[in-house]
Amino acid sequence: MRAKLTISHAAKEEALHALERVDLREEVLVKPIGSMSGGQFQRLLVAFALIGKPDVLLLDEPAAGVDAPGQEALNAALRRLQQEEAITTLLISHDLSVVYRYASSVLCLARARSCIGPPQVVLTPERLSEIYGTPISFHLHDDHGR
Repeated sequence: MRAKLTISHAAKEEALHALERVDLREEVLVKPIGSMSGGQFQRLLVAFALIGKPDVLLLDEPAAGVDAPGQEALNAALRRLQQEEAITTLLISHDLSVVYRYASSVLCLARARSCIGPPQVVLTPERLSEIYGTPISFHLHDDHGR
């Protein structure tokens, strides 16, 4: 984080604000990376990316190897950044239930075809099977008992 602050000519307060935006405390800055949970580490990487005030975040499988509570914390932080700070998030993910729940627009890429649109339109068993040429579906996990 210190190196990013130096490169971006930002003050320490910007790093602290970035940590706050992803629900991390200042103490994480002195923790060895190996002692962090996967979710903490991923949120730390997002905080790192927030220094310099970007308009867009590009995330490639950010929840890979992260347990369910860590994924939920990461997804909630990303959703807040989108909604409250208008940060565009481009998320690459194979977890279609997360994509369905959080994305406003989905791009499915396959060798012969691709498709773009709202998740409710693109992520149907019929559309997925059409795009990928084999029966495909997914289960939307309901983590909140709804």
